[in-house]
Amino acid sequence: MGRRILITGRSSEMSETQSTLFNRRARYLSIAGAFVLLAIFWVSLDTPNRAMETEPVKITPSPRHQHIHFQPSVPPSFHPSTPASFYQTIIDNNLFCPLGWTPPRPIEPYRLLGTKLASDETTPPQAILQSTTGYQTYIVTLGSNLNASTQVVDIQSKQVTLSTQGQQRTLMLLIGF
Repeated sequence: MGRRILITGRSSEMSETQSTLFNRRARYLSIAGAFVLLAIFWVSLDTPNRAMETEPVKITPSPRHQHIHFQPSVPPSFHPSTPASFYQTIIDNNLFCPLGWTPPRPIEPYRLLGTKLASDETTPPQAILQSTTGYQTYIVTLGSNLNASTQVVDIQSKQVTLSTQGQQRTLMLLIGF
């Protein structure tokens, strides 16, 4: 009726249904193991061989080229003593922006609303400026300070020149609305 299997010196009997279930489980486990091995093999084919990538290449120069020395050209803006110079390319060209992207222009803190030129020698030329952040209006003359670092340098017809920490910029009056 049943098969006798000898396990550790003892005999036990296993029915036919138990042996078929055991054989079926063994088959399923062997098929699952084969799939795992196949998956490992498939992944090893997709990944590049790391040993081939990191292996150094030895170059032996020919005798006639032994006296040629390569001296890389260093741009004049490159100063190895400053750490920021190493990152200047990354600073100039943002790696996380799309190609052709240009940084936004800085927003001018003042807007020219109008100018009043002198009709005689006693009245100085005046300009009306508006702050773009606080929307405050200033009526200024030559030499007036808008803030601690910004001073009015020149007032012409439809334009005003401002100086901020030695850098001059010109505000133009917008003609059309």
